[in-house]
This record gives sequence, structure tokens and C-alpha cells, in this order.
Amino acid sequence: MKALKIVAVALGATLAALIVIPLLVLAGLFIWLKLTEEADDEALELEQEPA
Repeated sequence: MKALKIVAVALGATLAALIVIPLLVLAGLFIWLKLTEEADDEALELEQEPA
């Protein structure tokens, strides 16, 4: 029974990792996209002013 419990915990942890890790990656990419999008907008504004 102890081995079965260990296998169940390991399987649960693996499934949780398979769900949580991609979500964290997507959240990080989303935040990076938002930050760089704002930076791009500011760069475009700066380029348009002198012209």
C-alpha cells in the first residue's frame, strides 16, 4: 500500500507539473509581449516626432 501511495503522489505531481509549467511559460510570454509592445509603441512615437 505504501508503494501505491508513493506512485499516486508521483503521478499527481507529474500531472500537476505538466499543467503548471506550460501555464507559467505562457504567462511569462504574455507579460513579455505586453512589456515589449509598450516599448515598441514608445519607440515608434520617438521616431515619428523628428520626421
